[in-house]
Amino acid sequence: MATCKFSLPTGETCKEPAVTDDGFCKWHGPVPPSGDGIKEELEKIAKAGGSLAGFNLKGLDLNDIYLIQADLRGADLRHANLTHAHMYGADLGGADLFKANLEKANFKAVNLKKTNLLAVNFDLTKIEGALWDNEYIIQNEKDAVAAWEKGDKRLAYKKYKEAEEIYRSIKLAHEQLGHSKNQSPFFLREMVVHRKQMPLFSAPRLASKTMDLTTGYGEKPVNVLWTSLYTVFVSAFLYGLFGVYEHGRMMSLWNHDGSLMETIGNLIYFSSVVFTTIGFGDVVPFGISKWVTTIEGFLGQILIAFLIVCIYKKLMER
Repeated sequence: MATCKFSLPTGETCKEPAVTDDGFCKWHGPVPPSGDGIKEELEKIAKAGGSLAGFNLKGLDLNDIYLIQADLRGADLRHANLTHAHMYGADLGGADLFKANLEKANFKAVNLKKTNLLAVNFDLTKIEGALWDNEYIIQNEKDAVAAWEKGDKRLAYKKYKEAEEIYRSIKLAHEQLGHSKNQSPFFLREMVVHRKQMPLFSAPRLASKTMDLTTGYGEKPVNVLWTSLYTVFVSAFLYGLFGVYEHGRMMSLWNHDGSLMETIGNLIYFSSVVFTTIGFGDVVPFGISKWVTTIEGFLGQILIAFLIVCIYKKLMER
């Protein structure tokens, strides 16, 4: 009897007998299997260490199914009912879960690399510890980047919108269960793909990119620290360029009484005082330096506030 002609991209083949006219077994055919006992049969295969890779399970009612660490690579689970499913450690790499219902399912430590998660119901789904591609980038965002590089902007915007929806759903799933620390990477990806749907060089897109680089949208304390240091040192250079008064004497990089290093130290000190709005008054700006102090003081208040928020998010539950 001929065997199923299904094969994975890795070259792995199916050993089940072909039962369809086009040479597929009951699991890999164009029509999903039907009848009683389907769920129990799947559980039996998985428990015995068999592979469910590429199985056509579209639209099946798999409520409360037990598929711990099952191999479901490339499986078709579109519209499948996986409520309360036990899928801990399962491999769903490359699977299609379009509009699948994962309400209250256990998807902890599941491999979700290259998985289609569009319109999935993640209501109270446990997905902490799931395996994602580098930087948590899902396949839809990768498809958007590829489409953009090929010049297909319409498809790129469509895929970016899909990615935004998926990132938001995953973020909310973590939020529902109180896993605030797991929300952060998906919130960041949501903001990035939202930005990429904006017109190039538009003011909102530039503002969003600035927020990403300087604060990581309020999620990256290190970005805020580096931005703060950059602001202090650039401002100190500008004070040295335009000059300030120290005890009634002119102080700049070109006019100073002490050594150059001492002057640079005093300029950094003054810039730090302005940034933190301490304002001792021993150094006084004049001319253009007044505008520099105004801008630096304003930025200092904003960045310090962002730093407090970022640290709070990392240490406390939202």
